Order: sequence, then C-alpha cells, then structure tokens
Amino acid sequence: MTGGAGPSGPETVRPGLSRILSAFSRSGSPETSFRTLHIAGTNGKGSTAHFAFDVLRRLPLGPLGLYTSPHLVAPEERIRVDGTTIPPRALRVAFRSAERLSPDGDPLTYFEKMTWSACDWFRRKGVRFAVMETGLGGRWDATSACRSAVSVITTVGYDHREWLGTTLGRIAGEKAGILRRGVPLVTGRLRPTARAVVLRHAGRLACDAWELGRAFDWRGRRDGAIVLSLPGVDLEAIRVGMAGGFQRDNAAVALAAAWLLASAEGIGSRAFAAAAAEAIPASRCPGRFCPVPLRKNAGAWVDGGHNPEAAAALGRELEVFPPWGKGRRLIAVWSMLADKDASGYLRELAGHLDGVVTYPLSHPRGAEGPALAAACGKQGLEWRLAHDFRGAWRAARRWAGKAGIVLVCGSLAAAGDAYRHRVGFVP
Repeated sequence: MTGGAGPSGPETVRPGLSRILSAFSRSGSPETSFRTLHIAGTNGKGSTAHFAFDVLRRLPLGPLGLYTSPHLVAPEERIRVDGTTIPPRALRVAFRSAERLSPDGDPLTYFEKMTWSACDWFRRKGVRFAVMETGLGGRWDATSACRSAVSVITTVGYDHREWLGTTLGRIAGEKAGILRRGVPLVTGRLRPTARAVVLRHAGRLACDAWELGRAFDWRGRRDGAIVLSLPGVDLEAIRVGMAGGFQRDNAAVALAAAWLLASAEGIGSRAFAAAAAEAIPASRCPGRFCPVPLRKNAGAWVDGGHNPEAAAALGRELEVFPPWGKGRRLIAVWSMLADKDASGYLRELAGHLDGVVTYPLSHPRGAEGPALAAACGKQGLEWRLAHDFRGAWRAARRWAGKAGIVLVCGSLAAAGDAYRHRVGFVP
C-alpha cells in the first residue's frame, strides 16, 4: 500500500501485496536476504527508526540497512547502509529494474519500486538486518513482505482514514498487520481501544509484547537525562539529542526494540549500553521538531507532523519548552496535503501562534490555497496567503521581525521545502 508522489508523477494508493511479491519472486527474492526491525504507527515512526538504526549500527551486526519514507529533499535519503545513502545512479538503475519486474497490466507503485530497490541494495551490500519503516498502514504495506525479527507499533491515531478505516480499532487492526507469528512486539503508549486490538492480534500470533508504560518505561533525571530499565539491561543517564518530550518515548521504544534484536544475536548488555549512550544523544531525524540550520541565523524551526495528534504534541512543546525562549513572536509557515485534517491540526496550535502564512504545496495532493486560508479563518488565526514557499518564507520573516521565530509545519513536504529552499542540502 502506498501513497504520495515520486519522480514519475502522482501516485494513488493501491492496496495489495501481489505486485511486490511478484517482483520479489522474479528477482531472486532479495527480501529474504536480511531480517527487519519493522516499524509501523501513526506518529513517531521516523524518529524511532533513526534512534534504533543509530544504536544498532554501533554493534557488531555487519552492514545495517535503513529504509524510511518520505524523503525531504532527494529520494536517496530513504535508503541507507550504515551511514551512506544509496548513490543516485544506483537508485535510478534499481528503479528501471523494478519497472521491468512489474506484473503485466499492473505496474508497481512508486513506494513498491522504492521498497524493491531498498531490498535489492541491501542484498548487494550484504546487509543482515535493516530498520524498515512502513509507508502507510501495515497489513498491505510493501515492507510487510520482508522477514521481521522485531515488530514495532509506535502510536495509533486518526490518519489516512479513507484507507485504514474511520475508527481507532480498525486503524489499529491495519497497523497490527505487520505482526508475524512468534516475532516479538514493542509498542508505544497506545490508547485503550487500539491497545486491545493490537494485543489481541499479538496473542493470536504468540508474539511476546513489550509495552511502553507497562513492561518498561523511562524516568527523567534532574540533569535532563533519562533512565530506562529493560529485561537484562539497565540504561543509565541516556541523553536524548532530539528536541521534544515525545522523543523520549520514541527513544525508549527504539531502545527496547534494538535490545530485543541485539540480545537475540548474542550482544551483551555492556556493549549495548555503551552503544545506546553514544547513539541516542547523537541521533537526528531531520524535519521532526528541530532547528533549520540556516546559513546566517537560527531563527527557524521545522516540524513535519501532519495530523491533530502530532499538532497536539507540538503544542505541548511550545507550551512547556519553547526552545527559543518565551516572549518572542512565533509565525508559522504552514501547509498540508488535501487529505489531512487541516482545521483539526490548526485547532491544536492556534493558541501558540501569533500568525500564519500559508501556501499551496507543489505536491500533487497538496491542498489549495483558498482551503488552507479558510482553515486559518475557522480557527480565528490572523493569516496571509502566499503563492509558494519562497513567498511564504519572506512574508513570515518580515512578520516575525528580527527577534521572532518562523516555524515551518503541517507536512513533511513543507519541511522538505524548508531544507530545499533555505538550506540547499540533503539532510
């Protein structure tokens, strides 16, 4: 299952695993050459994937793969082995190969071609384990065709309702589609309805489940570090380098999943604790509540969250931990995809913003300018409409003033615009 757009143009969601399974079968089954730490969830997937990857690649597990989505600037960001992205030429060659493997009359989607390319690259590079993030849902996601060693469900919230279902229980069932018989599961803090569905699936498949807040949890220290106790290993004074209190949950889930995989491979607690202490402070996930590293000033932050739950988490950070200090004007450069809950997103942030400059994304599923402006007006926000990101950026900087802050938010596509236009490099 996939959505979004790629180099070949607009993409529609087309459920089913038949296409990717056929492509794998016709190419020597590259997906069987490695096992995955497989991550699904509504929010937190990307950060959790980066945390887990950064810990595991410091351990003697051989070359380690990472597959994430979407990309911010360039598609090569999605596929990494150890610290290196796939070369652009290699990705182009892989895409052409994937296109030739498409079943007659039913071509692979962009996400399926990307997934096949990642698996083929991992096979070529001798990867034994890869951290893989689902694209949408779980049950029909192309990554579910791979062999999992550990399953992770970070959170379950309302998103992609037209494909995953309109109730939390149905959405949770789709996420739980990544579970495999006997493969351990790690979850974040799930709502009761979602938790019941996920645990029922886990029970049917004899999956040992570690739940954040129940089987394990973190506690904060006065110096800002966290302490996390897992079966067989105690992690003391772990500093989380990513900003935001919610990243502590993501780090804890990632550490639990990484420990399950590492310990099964005979990695000892001392080596794992050392890797965790080094990796978690240094781990970064571009586009997730972080400063945009501008050439001349640090007056901008970016957050790619795109649903009301993500906006609520961002709002809590703005309330209790404005990293730029209190009392400074905060202007949002905001845009969203048309299938997202724009009004619900803004409702969670309205009390924290001094104004919004909105613009239509240059994305085939981007919301139109009038619809974005109407969402601002509905929440009683003072707003301005620009034609593109550059115009929105200039307007927001003027509005914020020299001492103010610009927050780019509402979509990872908007986050990508911030990196592309204001920084000019691949994160």
